Amino acid sequence: MSPQNFAAGVAMKYVITFRLTTEHYEERISRFLETGAQPPAGVTMLGRWFTLGHDRGFMVAQTDDPTNIFRWVAEWSHLIDFEVHAVLEDHQVAEVLAAQRS
Repeated sequence: MSPQNFAAGVAMKYVITFRLTTEHYEERISRFLETGAQPPAGVTMLGRWFTLGHDRGFMVAQTDDPTNIFRWVAEWSHLIDFEVHAVLEDHQVAEVLAAQRS
């Protein structure tokens, strides 16, 4: 994906991993039950999964404006530790690799 495409507002996918500590447990649970931890406008959550021990998990989200991902994570960052990674799909990687061979 070229920088020109990104600047034009092409949606990117992000894998967001999170770690839940025992600190702020009650506040985090109450807030999650009240809000569902839904993303802000401009972000589509494609899925969210928790580990069986429910101390870790990950989400896959899509947006054409990465500041929306930052906004979402910032709303919860005092309660949860996050890592955010922009990701590419197989066909996008294959396109880049094929172009390198040419």
